[in-house]
Amino acid sequence: MNSKIDQLRRLLSDFDRVGIAFSGGVDSSFLLRSALDVLGTDRVMVLYADSCLQKKQERENVITWAKRHGYPAGTIQQRSIKIEPLAWNDFVANPKKRCYLCKKHLYNLFREILQEEGIIDLLDGTNSDDQRQGETGRPGLRALAELDICTPLADCNLDKKAIRILSQSLGLDTADLPSSSCLATRIPHGMPITAERLIKVATLEQTLEESGFAGCRVRLDANAEKTVFVQLPRTHLQQLCFDSTRKHIVSQLKKKGVHKIYLDLEGR
Repeated sequence: MNSKIDQLRRLLSDFDRVGIAFSGGVDSSFLLRSALDVLGTDRVMVLYADSCLQKKQERENVITWAKRHGYPAGTIQQRSIKIEPLAWNDFVANPKKRCYLCKKHLYNLFREILQEEGIIDLLDGTNSDDQRQGETGRPGLRALAELDICTPLADCNLDKKAIRILSQSLGLDTADLPSSSCLATRIPHGMPITAERLIKVATLEQTLEESGFAGCRVRLDANAEKTVFVQLPRTHLQQLCFDSTRKHIVSQLKKKGVHKIYLDLEGR
């Protein structure tokens, strides 16, 4: 593990100034902290895409990250960029290459912002688990390759498990965060991405989270607007063995306009 950290530090030290695509999640938080430790706050610019694809809590995590981790206000160069992905017609059509299209739009925009600041290199928190899935499992990897985006964590063969362990050793409160993805991933391919559907997913997931099911996913049905598929972390599945819990969840979701609820028994 120490050899991988040394490798990461050496890799980061070769950069002059960098931009970091930041989501506030496990991987990008570890990458950001590592870059700040090696390069210092004056050589790192944090870029966050604020859009309808993120939940409110995820935005809050990004905004408060510096304060939570002991950086005085104003010491980290952070840019929150408001984007409108629903204006990207190719993305809204929701093809199988949706994640590729989103990354391409987003990172092209980040590149433009960095160029204005005289920064050449954009870093992304892709890890070695992501990379092993390839472009079939992770279509966004194609955009990274096309735009020559740097992926230091993957380059140092750091997987999610290692990143969580190392994050904990650095005192990052993101170490145990559930893996996250944007709200558009809950909408089946071919089903247009709309503001209404994104809000629906966010609302239903918030309902489950408020009932103690952190890290849940609510996926829409391509053929029935009022049917959903619920994915829970495997550690939470046993909670539904209690009839009172199951009835509570069903009742809460149906209050939000859902008619049929299916549970993914594999969990996530």
